[in-house]
Amino acid sequence: MGYQEAKLELRLIAEKLRNRFTVPGRLEGTQWSPKVMEIPPGQRFLVLSPHPDDDTVGCGGTIVKLLEAGKDVRVVYLSMQVGDFTPDERRKEIHSALEHLGVKDFSLREASFPTLQEAIDIVARELRDFNPDAVFAPSPFENHDQHLRTFEAFRSAVERMNVNPDAILYEIWNPLMPNLLIPVNSAMERKVTAIRDHWTQVREIDYVRVSQGLTGYRAASLALDGYAEAFLFLPAKDLVRMFHG
Repeated sequence: MGYQEAKLELRLIAEKLRNRFTVPGRLEGTQWSPKVMEIPPGQRFLVLSPHPDDDTVGCGGTIVKLLEAGKDVRVVYLSMQVGDFTPDERRKEIHSALEHLGVKDFSLREASFPTLQEAIDIVARELRDFNPDAVFAPSPFENHDQHLRTFEAFRSAVERMNVNPDAILYEIWNPLMPNLLIPVNSAMERKVTAIRDHWTQVREIDYVRVSQGLTGYRAASLALDGYAEAFLFLPAKDLVRMFHG
């Protein structure tokens, strides 16, 4: 199956999701199994990450596979965490994790999380300058305010601009309702190493265990071996309509 056919299949699954949420009483025919693909379609991929480590936990394996396939990947961090560590310690962790993922093109905003309008402006500028085929962003099912603000910034930036990249929504804290699975067995060791690089973050919460548990469950749910990352994939303008504020 070619990429265009695969994208059409993903859109049909997303339409079932839209019907489940928006058409009262119409649940028949809304069940689906996610599409399994080696990598998502496209050449240029923008990854929006609320904090350094969210990208690694949510889609680190897919990032590795995209870069190995010769795709262009740019990671944008909207903020950098503060806590019982120095900014220099955190910078070293971030650079080490990016090196293990193979990411060379990234932007790190060394500040607290921006206001929603600031975040919209950042995302709009990235959409204009990088011109991605697809954008990874946290899903609207996340139970974290800054993850949700990142999603809303992406949704709002697309709404105000004349662009329509594919949206690839990823899970960090909370499972989403996926229509796309990417097997990441070949990339899992590098993903786990990159998660461990964020030592000041994983010493509080075992994100390696979180990630292995969730990606293991995703693979097992479709009788796949090993690990798989799950995504909700749909054209960004469909996302705007589905989750209009």
